[in-house]
Amino acid sequence: MAKDKDYRNTEYCPILDQVEEQKQILEEEIKSKFPRTKIVYNKVNNRASEYHKKFARIYNDKCAYCGVLWGLLPVESFEVDHFLNEESFPDTTEGRIEAGKMMNLAWSCISCNRGKHKITLKPPYDDYLNVDNGNIAKVFRRDKDYYIRICDTYQDDKFIQHFYESLHLGYETRRLDYLGLQLEGKYRAETDEKRKRKLGESLSLLLKRRNRMAVTDRSLS
Repeated sequence: MAKDKDYRNTEYCPILDQVEEQKQILEEEIKSKFPRTKIVYNKVNNRASEYHKKFARIYNDKCAYCGVLWGLLPVESFEVDHFLNEESFPDTTEGRIEAGKMMNLAWSCISCNRGKHKITLKPPYDDYLNVDNGNIAKVFRRDKDYYIRICDTYQDDKFIQHFYESLHLGYETRRLDYLGLQLEGKYRAETDEKRKRKLGESLSLLLKRRNRMAVTDRSLS
């Protein structure tokens, strides 16, 4: 398990650090090169752009919601999320600019992003589920079998339950993604070539199993 008790991390994962500060620096870099840019989202969401990769690195290349690693899934399985969805803003040019500001963006796997896009986060849930400062890790946890669960404090909260179900956080694939993250970390840390090769084989088998499963096929009862 993660040393920082963040359900998105294993013991091998770096802790998210100064996310907002890094995002501010990236936004300044983009605007210095493209001073007429209004909607920053368009720059970081472009997969061909260097800013797409730089944005992912701010989140350690992991989904801000479920923690799956970009390197373990196809490149196209990730995209940039509007933390407060676009419906939270006026349907005007100014509204689109506000929605596309760097501080409203998060790195997400497609499954989490598509599940979340119709959810409007209002106070206090925009704070409870904040992915940049780690608050979301106080709402969800990993159980002993590596499934994502709702923490006891929020068990009866209907909105949290809806968020959890909409993002499929309790699904079997989330568990396999975490096991893959754990194996990938062990593989990188291993120095014995024989053990490293076995870990690589195990990771390959796990990823084949995971990729055969659609995220909507296997939910927890």
